[in-house]
Amino acid sequence: MKTPIGISGAAVALSLLTIAPDAAAFDFGTPANKTESAQNFAFELRFSPYRPQIDDEPGLTGAPFTQTFGSARRLLIQLELDWQMLRIPHVGTLGPGVAVGYTTMSADSKTLSGKESGDETFLSIYPFHLSGVLRADAVWREARIPLIPYAKLGVGYAHWRAGNSGGTSKVKDAAGNVIASGRGNSVGSNAALGVELVLEALDRGSVRNLDSATGINHAYVFAEYYLLTLNGFGAGDSLRVGTKSWAMGLTFEF
Repeated sequence: MKTPIGISGAAVALSLLTIAPDAAAFDFGTPANKTESAQNFAFELRFSPYRPQIDDEPGLTGAPFTQTFGSARRLLIQLELDWQMLRIPHVGTLGPGVAVGYTTMSADSKTLSGKESGDETFLSIYPFHLSGVLRADAVWREARIPLIPYAKLGVGYAHWRAGNSGGTSKVKDAAGNVIASGRGNSVGSNAALGVELVLEALDRGSVRNLDSATGINHAYVFAEYYLLTLNGFGAGDSLRVGTKSWAMGLTFEF
């Protein structure tokens, strides 16, 4: 039987209370009484394999990064904070997010003749991005499927530094003047697609207790594929320290 158009939301909620308590225990959707605390932000702890695209520079002769550091990927650790500024009915949350991370790589330095110099060369990268984040949590809240797809799109930036035990690398001219430094910044774009597994679906009671004790509404495990394209938006004068990779980690909404 269809619900009359004029019926109030309170009456609908009251009718739900007539369901047997045992049946309610199997309802994994958002509680009808909305007992959880306010939700405005999402925090991500991110881990990702990282290999900068330095060797992908158009017109580059050889592969200087691979020749120096090898082909192995390094670990990138990131922290991200998203403001869930808007809630789109039957879709999810939308708002800005900011992330900052760190990765470093090192290798034994070699002389021009190819022999070990006894020194060490390093490259440290501090990636950053500012993106719009859309989380389609209606898949969980309304369809009760414990997977939340999401997308990110925005701008990226990275500060990088290359050097050895003597400090940041420098190139000098014949007069001893510094004409280039192993330190710089690269800008570009950031795009990502991912999915979160709702941990509440596995143990709803624990998440409710966590909310009561800390204000954390939901917890997720996520997997994501992202493109951090730091090429100066095609200007050609930026060191390409971005990457194409995947990330995994934990998300907490509060």
